[in-house]
Amino acid sequence: MESTSEQKRPVYPLKRTLKSSIRLNYNHLLMKGVAGYLINPRIPIRGEDIRIADVGTGTAAWALEVATTFPMAQVHGFDVSDEQFSPLYNIKNVTLSVHDAFEPFPPEFVGHFDIVHVRFFLCLVNDAVAPALVENLTTLLKPTGYIQWFELDALATRVFKSNPSLSTPSLDQHCSGWKKPHERAAYNWVSKLPDLYRSAGLEVIAKDDHPITDQYRYMWGLSSLFTYEDVVDESPLGIEKAEEQRQFVNRLEAEMKQGAGFDTNFICVIGRRPLA
Repeated sequence: MESTSEQKRPVYPLKRTLKSSIRLNYNHLLMKGVAGYLINPRIPIRGEDIRIADVGTGTAAWALEVATTFPMAQVHGFDVSDEQFSPLYNIKNVTLSVHDAFEPFPPEFVGHFDIVHVRFFLCLVNDAVAPALVENLTTLLKPTGYIQWFELDALATRVFKSNPSLSTPSLDQHCSGWKKPHERAAYNWVSKLPDLYRSAGLEVIAKDDHPITDQYRYMWGLSSLFTYEDVVDESPLGIEKAEEQRQFVNRLEAEMKQGAGFDTNFICVIGRRPLA
């Protein structure tokens, strides 16, 4: 039987195949370019015993790069599945384990981390479960520890046209789909993350905006196409049949190649657990 939180939250709609892992790694490199950092520069990196959690680690691309960039850190990646975990090879300061971020963490991780990193939980979180998730993630933080949450602001996504005369019915449909989500999905929580932090007892350090730029616009559009192809259930647009979905993806790609795309904003919300 599903728990109460499982009954309220969205079901993960994507696959965990080789192509899915390629998409996650692609998005990791893309978002590093968009943001310009792995760890927000507002978060201090000090000392020789820094403990960092990557929740929803996926392929562990972020965790592995952070571990090699900051070799003095101990990085622990958590994910509900280990199907996409990357081999660690000779990277000794990374540990990966299976854990559902919506469930209480084992006692050894409570109050354990200096930094908690979260990215792209949009398809897993809705307005009903967001407060409890933030509270659960907060338990991982040491006093004065930081949480960094990087997320797509879906409701702010608009169609971009390099030429105002371009016809973009498929891109328009995609953007309107965010306004009419699945019954278990609602995305107002993204813009309210600072309020959710405060309700969980955190200090809000910053809410930084990272709008997509022309350099990355087409790359981000391609990522959206990869996501459509990865969807296993009915999409927010109501496209149920595989052939219909492929045709829709083809129309999106054609409109992008004409010079259209998405005006997308990504937000990074930094919070800090008080000392007392």
